[in-house]
Amino acid sequence: MEIKGARKGNNDLLRHHNRALIVNLLRDQGPLSRAELSRLTGLAPSALSRLSAALISEGLVRELGKTPSPSGRPPILLGLNPDYASSIGLKIEAERVLAARVDLLGRVQEEVTVPFEDPAPVNVLSALEEVVSQLLRGKVLGIGVAVSGFVDSVAGKCLFSPILGWHEVDLSHPLSERFGLEVHVENDVNALTLAEARYGAGRDFPDFVCVTVGEGLGAGVVIGGRLYRGAFGGAGEFGHTLFDPRGPRCRCGERGCLEVFSSDQFLRRKARELGSSVEELSRRARDGDSTAEAAFRELGEHLGYGLKDLVNLLNPQAIVIGGERTTSDGDLFLPFAEEVLRKHAFAGAADRVRLVRAKLGEEGFLVGAAEVFVENFFAVPLG
Repeated sequence: MEIKGARKGNNDLLRHHNRALIVNLLRDQGPLSRAELSRLTGLAPSALSRLSAALISEGLVRELGKTPSPSGRPPILLGLNPDYASSIGLKIEAERVLAARVDLLGRVQEEVTVPFEDPAPVNVLSALEEVVSQLLRGKVLGIGVAVSGFVDSVAGKCLFSPILGWHEVDLSHPLSERFGLEVHVENDVNALTLAEARYGAGRDFPDFVCVTVGEGLGAGVVIGGRLYRGAFGGAGEFGHTLFDPRGPRCRCGERGCLEVFSSDQFLRRKARELGSSVEELSRRARDGDSTAEAAFRELGEHLGYGLKDLVNLLNPQAIVIGGERTTSDGDLFLPFAEEVLRKHAFAGAADRVRLVRAKLGEEGFLVGAAEVFVENFFAVPLG
């Protein structure tokens, strides 16, 4: 016996499924002609024409003109309209909030930065509200927040951030109530990893680790093409693995974390010993000062031992290295990190793993923060 309404439900699901197939093909391979879309989706030309007409009327797809044809009438190409909707990506740092409106192809449309003197949650939330208010226009899918530390994405909280000095800070609910939008909170390195996986240096690697070197040291892990967050959202705290149990105390409260030896914290200590700053240390290293060069070499070697552990543990195809210090001074320390990795990781794994630089820079954190809404928008309904 046919259940009343079941046929309509099935037809609606099939229509949404086919609609998503078309949109995703235009996202990944477009622009394409109707004939090419019909061939790639397996839809009959008549069905393809009806669906494409509806998508054009909606504004999600647009006609881009004709393409040359060796014979017959040249076909009209269809393309995704990336401005149909956007998401807002936010990144919280120790002294400022970065924000961007990101289109459906992961491109930054507009950026805003708001500084603050004290990273107390009330100050940061005020800055977040300010930047969102400046970027909020048109159809917005949601707000993504990237923050350092241990994040519970389900609850929308930053559980612990040594850099910010936070414990149990709710970011999702205040922003959701203020703007009436869905809010997703993500670890900042995970956000960059999502962006690099989709748009950057990780696109060709189903299994890779994204490592960031800057004020902190973090890692995002992609396994089988999917970001691995861990059982409770805390995977990737690479900087808080042990390097020297007798080393200096880390901001997390433990002693000798790798982050103490492989981030800006290490360079600041070295610079203080020389009565200098990190910027001056960098300049001196580039001018051939052996003491300054040695500081960056040490940082690189320490990082290399950490990368060796990642390779031995996870056996990734590639390590994508980014972050602020990598962008500014990667040439001063990354060769030494790679040398240690190649020498000390297990044979076979060490020879085959690729070390590549992240491609997206600072914008990658913002694009990645917004990416969860873009991916949800393009998701193919399964039932």
